[in-house]
Amino acid sequence: MSGPAMRATLLTFQPMIDSETTRLIIRYHGIEAQERDHLPVCAAIRTLLHGGNGHIPLLYGDGFALTSPYPIAQHFDAALPPDRRLIPDRQPLAGQVEADWQTYNGTMGTDVALFAYHHLLPDRALMQPIFGAPVLWIERALLPISYPLLRALITLGLKLSAERAAAAEAAIRTTLDATDRRIADGRNYLVGDRLTLSDIALCAAFAPLLLPRGYGALMPPIEAMPLPLRALMDELRTRPTAAFIQRLYDCGFDGT
Repeated sequence: MSGPAMRATLLTFQPMIDSETTRLIIRYHGIEAQERDHLPVCAAIRTLLHGGNGHIPLLYGDGFALTSPYPIAQHFDAALPPDRRLIPDRQPLAGQVEADWQTYNGTMGTDVALFAYHHLLPDRALMQPIFGAPVLWIERALLPISYPLLRALITLGLKLSAERAAAAEAAIRTTLDATDRRIADGRNYLVGDRLTLSDIALCAAFAPLLLPRGYGALMPPIEAMPLPLRALMDELRTRPTAAFIQRLYDCGFDGT
């Protein structure tokens, strides 16, 4: 957006889909945020020191502390004219954006995380450096001890299992099929004629499986991925939605 950039700090666990969603929201709003990445338990504790409630991502700055991407979008949208807001306030656009948020950030975000973590977490040699790279040195130094706990927390939180991973893979394909059909008319955005939260939710949800240029989270290179995950990624990257998402990343999610 025009004018001087607002400065803030973004407290995250880097791989979270909600973390990428927040990165894209604040990019749109022209907020210069210093990202501070931590492992989940450390991040949760640190939120309490900065006006948060134990949940991440937390964006905080002079006079505000905002948890989770949707409230962050609402907060900064309030300063914009209606025709520039990520969350439209007029129907039918508002209803469609809300439905897309539930689909992409909600159901699909969970499915992507479930499928990816089911295949990634058992490969400790692959994932321990990924989790450790952006965090404080003390968290990184303790990862050889804490990795089993981190894996257990993610496994419990997502209820990881082979059966649920297979169902998630099928759901990912179903959602991508529907999105391919939706954009087949050549539209530039999912809803209306400008960027909305629908586009951001779509991009952030699928980014871990597409690894688009400009993606803000560190992930293993596709050639190092476990074979079931790599096979799905190779397939999805050929789809029209993948090109749609890459174009949005290339455009920078800039609200100007």
